[in-house]
Amino acid sequence: MVKLLRCSQWQFVLIAMCLGVVCGLVLGPSAKPLGYMGSIFLSLIRMVTMPMIFFTILYGITSMDSASSLYRVSIKAIVVFLATSIIAVVIGIIVTQLLEPGVGLSKSLLEEFKGSQSLPKVNDLKGFDIFLSLIPDNIFESLSSGNILQIIVFAMFVGFILNANRDKSAVLIRVIHQCALLFFEVIKIIMKVAPFGVFGYISAMVGVEGLSVLLALSKLVLAVFIGCIAQYICFGVLIIFIARLSPIPFYKKVWGPQLIAFATSSSKATLVPLMDVSENRMGISRESSRFILPLSAALNMDGGAIYQASAAIFFAQMMGVVLSPGDYVTILLMCTLASIGGAGIPSGVLLFLGMVLNALNLPIEGVLLVATVDRLLDMMTTVINVTGCASATLLIDRSENKLNVEQYKSA
Repeated sequence: MVKLLRCSQWQFVLIAMCLGVVCGLVLGPSAKPLGYMGSIFLSLIRMVTMPMIFFTILYGITSMDSASSLYRVSIKAIVVFLATSIIAVVIGIIVTQLLEPGVGLSKSLLEEFKGSQSLPKVNDLKGFDIFLSLIPDNIFESLSSGNILQIIVFAMFVGFILNANRDKSAVLIRVIHQCALLFFEVIKIIMKVAPFGVFGYISAMVGVEGLSVLLALSKLVLAVFIGCIAQYICFGVLIIFIARLSPIPFYKKVWGPQLIAFATSSSKATLVPLMDVSENRMGISRESSRFILPLSAALNMDGGAIYQASAAIFFAQMMGVVLSPGDYVTILLMCTLASIGGAGIPSGVLLFLGMVLNALNLPIEGVLLVATVDRLLDMMTTVINVTGCASATLLIDRSENKLNVEQYKSA
């Protein structure tokens, strides 16, 4: 019992996951009400996510030494986000082409979904309209509606102004830092109930859907899983060749936040634990951790890019459509866009998948078919999202010569 009480947070989450699986198998559909425990936990996370991201980004920007370093880090972050997203899309395309999960499946699988009122309104979102709506009309409305992209734009705008007038804004900057620290503490308290939320969520999912969610889509799930493994290895390769470091300490130290990400399917719930690991175990500077990580958590969705690309190829195979080189370019552009913008939109992965299918002249009813295994795919890809956030922050911090290499290498 004493050893159990000394378990770390991620170990409690792991125990909760195992108990949830057992409970779901034993109770079956009767476990559905336990899902409210997971809903309460995620609601608590959503309650503080938007103000926390706002103040955290302001904290990171106003902690930078100079405006030139801020511009430099911002440009590096954008380059890294785009590069890893493109790699993720290419991996998703290649793996799905090799495994051919859609070949041999009947088109009739889509029939029961035709005419559904739950389909995303893909025609209302034209290609790159998301870039035209980045500037908020009302920041308070953006905060209440959870529009992460608009919150980031506003926070960076205000942060740049504060950083350029540090002498006049010294008092306000101190208040902002205190607000950021306050929300970090709030998240830490909320995370103490994470095991209970994970237990209820896993119990309900296993009880209602079973372990084998949909046999017809098992090969798609496998393709996404292999793609995630390949991207996971790719992060290590980038650390070797760009940061000139062994990736082994990185993989060991990011394990706890990865498990939380898998159990909760939420990059936002993992943000504060990931900051804690980055600063106190990996040796990443506080400036980089509290500026790049929130930015990355909202804009750098490598796992989502794999998900999108794999699903698009899957449906092309299922419908017997031979994709042209132009179609592959469309997939590359749209999935990269989705990995950047999808995080700011509820069900962003499924919505952008509808846009990709629509652009390829494939039936968007496929979105609802994929939605049956979305939760399972989301659990896997969230791990890659979080790992991508951590690796991007590590690479940028190393390039700025701020990484504490001795702490990174330490046990």
